Order: sequence, then structure tokens, then C-alpha cells
Amino acid sequence: MKIIIFLFFLVSELIYAQAVIPDEYHKIPDSLHFKDDLYKFIIPDKKYENWKVMRKYDSLREELLYENKSWQDEKDVRIHSPDRGFFVECMPDWCFTYITIFDNKNFRNIASEEELRSFIGYVDNIQEALLIANTYGFWFDQKDPVGGSFKQDGNFFYIYLAKFESCPVSKESFFIKLNRKTGAFESQTKGVYYKTDKCFIS
Repeated sequence: MKIIIFLFFLVSELIYAQAVIPDEYHKIPDSLHFKDDLYKFIIPDKKYENWKVMRKYDSLREELLYENKSWQDEKDVRIHSPDRGFFVECMPDWCFTYITIFDNKNFRNIASEEELRSFIGYVDNIQEALLIANTYGFWFDQKDPVGGSFKQDGNFFYIYLAKFESCPVSKESFFIKLNRKTGAFESQTKGVYYKTDKCFIS
């Protein structure tokens, strides 16, 4: 029994050791943890006249999260909101986010993770990189650099992010390589670095 326990802790230590962060990586700022604040940093791949980010709730209530400039000229135009979007959350009820674009006298909606990635296009900054990573289910850990660090160069973002489980509560580190030009996204697990026997069920 003692041997089994020893091996368990040895394996746990080895898993954690795989996620040691190189010195050239920087901690992702805590100020970026609230996703709704990141939309204002999007620089779309194409220049649009107007675009705004909306959240739609199950009650059909909608909330404006961000607009790139005033929509006063279009305030009397009824814009059809989609029945689906990206970042489905707000459980046990649900909500989702979508983007409405006004361009060349036409409206259209960005209503899926794939469309959001296409709308962002070239990845200009870490805020855009985090939004793209979240479309794949990753987010960053404010407390531990193995789940919240990054560096960048002219071609790529290299990011250590996490996936979170609520039952049992755990955090798994992933190394992300994101091509800034093409959007190609690669992820590699670096192991579970935090785990408890607790469960949080909403």
C-alpha cells in the first residue's frame, strides 16, 4: 500500500514537472480575466462601418457588451438577433454572445466560434489570442503560471492555459501555439496540476 501511495505522488510530481514555465514567458495580467472586457481590443481583419457585441439571454433579454462607435444613424432599424451564438454560458439558464456588423448598408451576424475567429483574422494582441483560445474551451488561471503565461513573436503566440473541471475540481495545463496570420491552433497537455475531491455542481 505504501508503494502505491509513493508511486501516486511520484507520478503527480512528474506530471507537474512537465509544466515548468520558461523564464521568457510573462504572466497573463489579471485584468484580462473578465472576458467581456476583451472585445474592445478586437481589431477586425476588415474595416467595418459599425459593429457591436451583444449577449442574448434565454429570457430574450439582450445586453450590449461593446460597440466600436455609436449606432445612432441605425437606431430605428430593427436588427434580427440570431437564435444561437458563441460562448454559451450562464448555466443553469443559458445565454450566448454574438456580434452584429453593419457594413455597406447591410447587417449580418457573427454567431459561431468559427465566425468569431474569422472576424478577428490576424491575431494582433493577447486579448484576441485569449478570445480565440476560449472558442476551443481554454482559459487562463490567475493563480498559477502553468495555466496563465504567454510570449509572442512576429508569427506566433505561445500560451500556457488551463482547462477546468468542476467535479472533481481540477485544473489541467495546456501549451498552446497560435499562428497569428493563419489562425492555426495547436494544443498539447502538460498534465493536471491541481486536483481535489470536491465537486461544484451548478
